[in-house]
Amino acid sequence: MSNNSHDAANPDAGQVSRRAFLGRAGVASAVGVATAGMATNAAAAVLPGAKVKTFTGKYAVDGHRIVDGFMASPRGKTKLDVVVVISESGALDAAAEATARSYAAQGWLAIAPNLPTTYRGAAGKPAMVEALNRDLPRLERLARGSGKVAVVAA
Repeated sequence: MSNNSHDAANPDAGQVSRRAFLGRAGVASAVGVATAGMATNAAAAVLPGAKVKTFTGKYAVDGHRIVDGFMASPRGKTKLDVVVVISESGALDAAAEATARSYAAQGWLAIAPNLPTTYRGAAGKPAMVEALNRDLPRLERLARGSGKVAVVAA
C-alpha cells in the first residue's frame, strides 16, 4: 500500500504530527525572518489583502509587566500563537515592525517590544533578552493567545 497523501484506503496517510508541523513552521519562520531582514519592503508587500490591526505604545501583559512596543494581529481573530520579534539592537525599529506585520498577516499575534524602555534596569541587550525570557510564561497567558509563544529576530 502506498504511503502518499492521496491514499484513499488510509485516511491518516499524509498526516503530519504536531511536533513535525511545528518543526517545519520554525524553519519557515526562520526563512521568513531572514527575508524580512533583507528587505523591509518585501515584508510590507505581504499586507495588501490582509486585514491587520496594529498598536504602538504600552500594553499590560498582566499586573506585573507592561510591554512598550508595537503589536500587530489579524482583525477579529482570537486564540492566536504569539511571536515576539526582537530587533538587532533590541530597540523598536522599522525592521521589527515590518516583521511583526508580516507575521500578523500570516495569522500570528506579533509583539515587537522596545526592550530598552520595557526593561529599563537591564544593562545591555543580553540582560534585556534574559529578562524577556523570564516574562515568556506571562505571554503564554495572553487573553487573545493560544498559549504558544515563539521568539524571532527581525
